Amino acid sequence: MHGWLRLKGYRNLNPEVEEGICQVLSYMWLESEVMPEFKNMPSSSTSTSSASSSSSSSTFSSKKGGKSKVEHKLGEFFMHQIANDSSPAYGGGFRTANAAANKYGLRRTLDHIRLTGNFPL
Repeated sequence: MHGWLRLKGYRNLNPEVEEGICQVLSYMWLESEVMPEFKNMPSSSTSTSSASSSSSSSTFSSKKGGKSKVEHKLGEFFMHQIANDSSPAYGGGFRTANAAANKYGLRRTLDHIRLTGNFPL
């Protein structure tokens, strides 16, 4: 994704800024595309025991273009990985970028990065 930043006129960014904002965009995509379909669904009990073929097939198939339970779980997993990454560039960068985007909005944060090469404080 960092190629996108270079193409759009962003200067050479330090890894925390470049990878951090890319992780924020990935996290936002996961939130908007994978998670909403499951926010209003009633919770059902999950079991690790073997299920019948008819109920297990619904776990793996999407209905009417929606996300399957497996896709939902993968989305949750990737969101957790992004939010809890321990590396300075990906994890620390994400947390700083996410705080800036939450405080100032994504557009203002991106504009500030383009102008200064850093996150807004």
